[in-house]
Amino acid sequence: MIKKIKQMLTIKEFTGRHMLGVLFMFFGTIITVNMFLAWFAVDSWSGLVAKNGYVASIDFDGKEKEVERQNKLGWKSRLKLNGTHVIFSIKDKSGAPITDLTIVGTIGRPTTEVQDQVLEFHNGNPGEYIASVNIAAGQWDVAIQTTSSNNEHYKKLYRLIKKPGK
Repeated sequence: MIKKIKQMLTIKEFTGRHMLGVLFMFFGTIITVNMFLAWFAVDSWSGLVAKNGYVASIDFDGKEKEVERQNKLGWKSRLKLNGTHVIFSIKDKSGAPITDLTIVGTIGRPTTEVQDQVLEFHNGNPGEYIASVNIAAGQWDVAIQTTSSNNEHYKKLYRLIKKPGK
C-alpha cells in the first residue's frame, strides 16, 4: 500500500502530450467562456436603437429643431428618487415653478424593455410632480415628456441609480 502511494506521488516526466492537454484545456476554457458571454449579450438585448435607420436619419432635422425650441424655453428640471417615489421638479427661465403640466413618464432598464413601467405623476409642492415606483436596485432610465396648458412641450431623459437596500 505504501509502495503504491509513493509511486503515485513521484514526479513523472512532463511530455509533449501533457503540454498539448494544457493548451487544449486553456483555450477550451477561454472559448467556452467567450461563447457563453456572447450568447448572454445577444439574448439580453438585441442592440436595436432605431427600427429603420433611414427614417431615423430623416427625422434628425426635426428633432434638432425641437431641441433648439426647448432650449429657448429655458426650463430647468431635476429628477430624484426618494424611496419608492420619483420626484420631478421643473422651473421656468426666471426660476419660478411650473405648475400647469401634464406629464407622461416611463422608467426602465437601460439594456432591456422587460421591466419598463409607466409613471403616473400627481402634483406635489408647486413645480413638483410625484410618481410611485417599485423598482429593484441598479440603473434605470427615466423618460419624461411634459405639455403645458399653453401647449409648450418639454422632453428629458434621466439616468437613476438605486442602491441596494434603499
